[in-house]
Amino acid sequence: MKKAILAVSFGTTYPDTLEKTIAATERAIGEAFAGWEVRRAFTSGKIIEKLRARDGVQIDNVTAALQRLLREGYTHVAVQPTHVMHGEEYEKMLSQLEPFRTQLKLSVGMPLLHAECDYTAAADALLDWIGRPKQDEALIFMGHGTAHFANASYSQMEHVLQSSCERVFVATVEGYPTLDSVLAKLKKRPQIHRVTLAPFMLVAGDHAKNDMAGGEDSWKDTLTAGGYEVRCVLKGIGECEAIRNLFVQHCREAVSALLPQGKLCGVGVGPGDPELMTMKAVRVLQEADVVMVPDTCTSDKTALAIAKPYLCGQELMYVQTPMVRDKSVMDAAHQQAAETICALLDEGKQVVFLTLGDPTIYSTYLYIHQKVLAMGYTAEIVPGVPSFCAAAARLGISLCLGSEPLLIVPASHDAEKLMDVPANKVFMKAGRSILELQKTLAAHGMLETASMVENCSMETERVYPHFSELKEPTGYFSLVIAKEGSV
Repeated sequence: MKKAILAVSFGTTYPDTLEKTIAATERAIGEAFAGWEVRRAFTSGKIIEKLRARDGVQIDNVTAALQRLLREGYTHVAVQPTHVMHGEEYEKMLSQLEPFRTQLKLSVGMPLLHAECDYTAAADALLDWIGRPKQDEALIFMGHGTAHFANASYSQMEHVLQSSCERVFVATVEGYPTLDSVLAKLKKRPQIHRVTLAPFMLVAGDHAKNDMAGGEDSWKDTLTAGGYEVRCVLKGIGECEAIRNLFVQHCREAVSALLPQGKLCGVGVGPGDPELMTMKAVRVLQEADVVMVPDTCTSDKTALAIAKPYLCGQELMYVQTPMVRDKSVMDAAHQQAAETICALLDEGKQVVFLTLGDPTIYSTYLYIHQKVLAMGYTAEIVPGVPSFCAAAARLGISLCLGSEPLLIVPASHDAEKLMDVPANKVFMKAGRSILELQKTLAAHGMLETASMVENCSMETERVYPHFSELKEPTGYFSLVIAKEGSV
């Protein structure tokens, strides 16, 4: 599978606004969809030809861009327009896509204004960006306008804008509402003396620079002659981050439709006894296509051993999760694991990542979970029974009662610093430093109230109600509970 996003714009011959609007929107899309190639196409043949003749820059139209993607072996293409509405250019783009539907898996995103919520989101974004006009001021957005019936979008946009501020208007260059219709409304508001003009177009191109803010016969000139103090905002709406994010959201919908993604589930398998796995954990595990098994480069595959009774033919895949303190090594391993998982999710597979105890407690899984989410995929956590809860149950003691606080400490990371915190304490994974921990607890008067369980609920379990009786080192999965008062 080779996948790309084709960002389709009308285009502009002004390099400054192109970079700030069209290119900025393309970058936002690229940042949101790691692993997707982002390409550009323009629908205006005149603009494509002018850029080629004037600047020697070749921009593909939709047909040429799709032909290029086919030649390069792409199989899945999400097409995201940067058009404002479902107008002539959008329909032109759709017609150009049709011949490729038998050769590519295609999905098309919506323009800026599609659903009712788009109008509200766009209105809020623009008013926050430009600022709401003051009592003696009006804000007029200049739209392009079209003979297409989608031109009604401008009136709807004005209606939504005015629900937030009644002194905001929309007029078009080539459609309705017109500047004259807005001027008639302004005459009924004698308190308005100043007008801000801003494009309601992705780019601040020829219409914005000339028709809106230019010289004779421009909107600025007309309004100035009418006695208004005029300020022009020469920024296309593509410069507004919140507007770019709306295009990204529409693109996300197109990508989701193109590739129904699988889901990643980090499943806590509990401390050791398969019977301590939750019913949900068992169900999610049995529904999975692929089970990811953490591989710490040792022969121990404890999480897999716990889950094994519930496996029913799922594909097993081992993931390198080195137990080292070098953050760069760990991050590289986690990134590789996340990329491997995302490739499976792109195929629509349901993926389970096994983790001992609970995934939210000192778990490698959370690093991978966060990376998968950041890459735009869906991930869920299925909780498991934490080892310290199982150990307390095995010892027949409470972890905390009444107002007693509980402190969870990774014993291998300088537990001494936390000894004076007034709380019942759990020291997890204490095996490597178990005898050192004994001395530390003795020095702080907590050894006599401490208990230990090694390999809780496993066949190799060892229980020490009195931690002080331990005389030899223990394994990695050793857990100590030390109470502030008596047990």
